[in-house]
Amino acid sequence: MTSLRALAGSAAAGLFIATVASVAVAQDSALGPFPDGHISASMRKLAEPSGPRQKYAIVIGNQSYAHAPQLPNAWNDALDVADLLADQGYDVTLMKDASKRDFEALMQRVLFDVDRNTEVLFYYAGHGVQIGSENYLIPTDAELDQVDDLPFETISVGSLVSIVGSRARLQIIILDSCRNNPFAGVKLQDSLGPDVREVETGFASLAAPVNSYVVFSTSPGEVALDGAGENSPFASAFLQAAALGAVPVTDVFEEVRRKVFVETQGVQVPWDSSTMVEGATISQVSATTDTAAPEEATGTSVARGLTLFASSAELFQAESILPTPDISIAAQLAPAVPIGATLVQDLGLGPSDKVGLTEPPRGGRLVLLDDQGLQSAPVFPLSGTDLDRLAFAYVSGPVVQFGQDPVLKVQFKIDQGGAPTVVQVDLTPDPCDMAAADHLDPDGVGLARFANEIAPEAAVQACQAAVEREPQNARFHYQLSRALTALRRHDEARAALDTARKLGHSRASYAIGNAILNEARETGGSAVEAAPEEALTYYREGVELGDPYAFYALGRQFVRFGETSQDRLRGYDLMMRALEVGHTYAMNELGYLYLDADSEYYDPTRGLRYLNESAARGDIYGYNNLGLVYMNGLGGQEKDVKVALDWFTKAADGGHPNAPGNIGQLIASGALGKASDLGQAVEWFDKGLDRGDANAGAYAAYLILTEGAGGLSPTDAAHRAGRAAALRDAKSVERARKVLDALPAEAVNEAAQRLLQTLGADITPDGAFGAGSTAAYQAIAADHGDTSIETNPIERLVDIARIHWSTTPFRVDLY
Repeated sequence: MTSLRALAGSAAAGLFIATVASVAVAQDSALGPFPDGHISASMRKLAEPSGPRQKYAIVIGNQSYAHAPQLPNAWNDALDVADLLADQGYDVTLMKDASKRDFEALMQRVLFDVDRNTEVLFYYAGHGVQIGSENYLIPTDAELDQVDDLPFETISVGSLVSIVGSRARLQIIILDSCRNNPFAGVKLQDSLGPDVREVETGFASLAAPVNSYVVFSTSPGEVALDGAGENSPFASAFLQAAALGAVPVTDVFEEVRRKVFVETQGVQVPWDSSTMVEGATISQVSATTDTAAPEEATGTSVARGLTLFASSAELFQAESILPTPDISIAAQLAPAVPIGATLVQDLGLGPSDKVGLTEPPRGGRLVLLDDQGLQSAPVFPLSGTDLDRLAFAYVSGPVVQFGQDPVLKVQFKIDQGGAPTVVQVDLTPDPCDMAAADHLDPDGVGLARFANEIAPEAAVQACQAAVEREPQNARFHYQLSRALTALRRHDEARAALDTARKLGHSRASYAIGNAILNEARETGGSAVEAAPEEALTYYREGVELGDPYAFYALGRQFVRFGETSQDRLRGYDLMMRALEVGHTYAMNELGYLYLDADSEYYDPTRGLRYLNESAARGDIYGYNNLGLVYMNGLGGQEKDVKVALDWFTKAADGGHPNAPGNIGQLIASGALGKASDLGQAVEWFDKGLDRGDANAGAYAAYLILTEGAGGLSPTDAAHRAGRAAALRDAKSVERARKVLDALPAEAVNEAAQRLLQTLGADITPDGAFGAGSTAAYQAIAADHGDTSIETNPIERLVDIARIHWSTTPFRVDLY
């Protein structure tokens, strides 16, 4: 196995080696055509004439920077804007001093929290810079001292706008940034190739999805001022202008521009860009309406309607630290769980009684549901009438650990007339969610299993029951398809996916594209090839719906098989969008690209950075890839077989299909510094072959043939070589056939008879392959639609092995 061949891995991980082929990409839209019956995301979102029903705000104040100058007003600006928006009915998520990982987690929350009934307002106060034609927000832990730092240290405004815009009905993006350039003179790689560009002051204008309104605190390329007071001039003007009442958002920012221009004596001129096709307002209150200010609770009261975003370190980690609740509510885990009626009853509230909130829930937020199930932010204190509509909206993340029983326990504290009350919500996931929920699924409930973690039979049973109980729940149909795929029941899985797509499940489009791509892989292994055009159309639909898996899948196809440099750049941009939400597949794919010494993009330092970032996020493909780096000394890294073994073991334990074969190779080569146990090596190779790794099967067959590894026979060698030769990895097939050529015909025949036995033939393997074996072969071949009966012993063995793979194939969804 050569060092580059060793990097061959998973389609999911993006680490195959292949000759780049061409694929024609039709350009009747920005990325190409969509599948038949496609309705554009914009038209889906605008189909309901009443406009967005849920108002969701994300407010970030980045002030205390580890490697950049502090910003004295950013936190005040964010807090005041968050308070204002909460008063206007927005469900506000407030973040203070957000790190890069906080941003990734935030974008994951957007996937769950935002849908086409939602209006999103995003406000950011903090450092921001321009690099090339793209704008970037700077997390508080950003350290831009290496040319390859950009994707892991900053947040692309273009990606943020694209991701939010693909999910929300409309978005208002407010960037109170560019107050100075903390990284002047620094040069970074901002594209697929090695070119570097200097960090520039100010922001550039940008394109945005339909129904977007983007506001910059200053003109393109200019600096915004901090101001002398507690707020920046822009934030101060916005806080005043937003009090105009329920007027068009464009009027609000015309007033902001006027105020800032006057206050800064013409130095600063706010800028905006609009693709709005329907009206939007910030305030829900008329300027002439006399309304009382919401009451402020006392003591430990939280700000009105705000969800303070907690980092993972601040979340509850064990049930034992939860206090004994005063009120317990049991419910099934769902995106929004009604709890208000129970609270009203248990508290004995009348319609006019008031309840305050003294500590919000962690890992979710409280919302009010209307009669259509749509959410809005509660403004505490709530009357008994409003409390009746209260619900808990679960947000993905490590909220509390599941105990032995699968119950998620979440607490918050309320106050009634000075009496504090601890409320606990015990959320029991549906068995289908526990068994087959997917990662970063925009329409999921936050639980997830990788494909290798699914117990297929139990998952099918659980999800079939869920579908029967809730036939209009698209999530259950999608999760049923995952379980059916794990059982290789691909026609049924495709039918479930088609249903999920029709019901509006975003991830289903990507999964249909993968199902089309995997049809040829089902019994043929992990050969890399361009996806057929039909698959690409579904990937494009997934991109338009904001699915990060589709960003990765289509981006990977464009980078590997794009016909033009423009196609490859589009692919890179799509993978950067996936990376913004912490999607490790894109990291692995780009790690491969930059570590391929034959690639025009070879950059080993950059490649290793991507792989380390993937492994740091717990990805089994990142583990395996780092094992290959240390085993083969790739990218100038010194070889260290013990470190390699550690990475491979972690990957194999997680179900990686190639990691067992890599462990077998380390053992067989004696690289671990002790006498080779070839029998143990063959055991690892067998695990890899069972997972579809043809190289592992060929290697095991060679060791048995030449060394008698494990005391196994020539027939054992033929059995492994025949199965490997039936797969599609060309180099491994060649090696397997060389082993078969060196074996006696009796061994090859007996191996074929063994495979016939596994297929149900009533024969005794004896190496003769007489009339009985021939008849069994012909009958089984006919049952499987195989009309080409082979007489050459080797070709016959390989043909029977192909039939064998068709009945007991490996898990293509792991590749």
